[in-house]
This record gives sequence, C-alpha cells and structure tokens, in this order.
Amino acid sequence: MKTSIHNNKYELLNINYNTDKDIWLKSTYTLRRLIGILGILLPLLLPLLLYLTDDLEELLPSISHYYYTKSGPLFIAIMSLLAIFFIVYKGNVFIDFIISSITGISALLVVLLPTDSLLQGCLNISKKHIITILEKDPTREITHYISAGIFLLSLAYMSIFRFTKTSEGYEDSKKQIDFRHKIYRILGVIMIFSIILIFLGSDYFNKIVPNSFHDFHKTHHLTFWLETIAVECFGISWLIKGGEFKLKK
Repeated sequence: MKTSIHNNKYELLNINYNTDKDIWLKSTYTLRRLIGILGILLPLLLPLLLYLTDDLEELLPSISHYYYTKSGPLFIAIMSLLAIFFIVYKGNVFIDFIISSITGISALLVVLLPTDSLLQGCLNISKKHIITILEKDPTREITHYISAGIFLLSLAYMSIFRFTKTSEGYEDSKKQIDFRHKIYRILGVIMIFSIILIFLGSDYFNKIVPNSFHDFHKTHHLTFWLETIAVECFGISWLIKGGEFKLKK
C-alpha cells in the first residue's frame, strides 16, 4: 500500500528514480504544467503582494509596471523562469522549438528592457510601494512594448496553430481531440483580441488616431486587465497541453 502511494506521487510529479542520469524537467509534460501554472499566477500574485505589504488596492497601468514596485523581484523571477522554460522547451517538431525560443527571448527582453517608469526624478515617499525608477528612454520602452507583443502573439500562435497539430492523451477519441483543439483556438483568439485592444488603447495609437477610447482605457486600467486575460488564457492552454485538465465534451 505504501509503495502504491509513493508511485502515484512520483507519477503525478513525473519524477523517475530508476536512474540517476535524468533530471526532473526532462519531461515535456512537466515543463508545460510549470509554464501554465506560472502564467496563471503572474498577474494574480503581483497586485496581491502590494496589497499585503502596502495595502495598495489600486491596480498599476500594466503587468510590466510592477517591475518598479516591491513586486518587482517576483515579476523578474517569474518572467525569467518562463523565458528559460520556453528556451529549453523542444515541442514535438523543430518549428515548435523555434517559436518557443522566440517566445523565451522576447520574455527575457521584457525583463531586461523595462517599460516606462511610474515616477520621474526622485522617489515619492507617498508612493512607498515604488522602489525603483529609471530615466526615460524611448528606445528601451518601444523595444519593451514590441517584445511584450511578440511574447503574447507567439503564445497565441502556439495555442491556435501548434497545439492543434497533436492529439496527445486523446488518440482513441476523435471527438475529444476536436473539442480540445477548439478550446485551444478559442483561447488563442481571445489572446489576439486582447492584444489588439491593448494596442488600440495605447499612447502610440492615440497619437496616430486621437480618440476618447484612450482616456477610458487608461482610467479603467484596461491594459492590465487585458494582459491578465491574455496571460490567463495562455496559462490554461499550457495546463491543458500538459495533461493537467482532461477535457470532456
């Protein structure tokens, strides 16, 4: 009985102790699950930490802006882990490795080249949750936005076009395969729609086409909410791909 419990535990975590030459992350399923879990937790933990440390209820303009706060180390840690996991993820065919590597590199650039600062000049004691400022650098900021866009678009591409190429776990049921592929496509489309709305509410689009949506977008922190929707969809997609959710129609 004890042996059975241990075996189930190892099977759940995809840990194999039959050889000392393997590492835990050798399993593609384990990587997918970790990527999915980290993706889901990212937009939830960042504001939660600031609420617990500084009682801050107000959301920041975007997920990336948490880089400048006490949640910054957590943002850097999760994004860096995601970047590493994407870079070492090989997928099922070589194109999966290429797309995943692009995703990982863009995630690293998001961390290495932060978005615009929440404050300019000196730190403001009334905003104690902000602990870092950087001088304004248009090149850094535009590179950050482009990298963030590539990161999310790559994730959407994988969900729509790559995850729907395989039938892992449902080889004996065409209905199950079709249903799961439909979920991947829906999640990917939601991600793309969120990215488009983020761009339409951005400062850059407002300079090209002045519109009232920009003010509404900023007032209601829509960039943060839309990024959260996109990231949650990406996390769910990877958890399904990792076999964590067994979907039944």
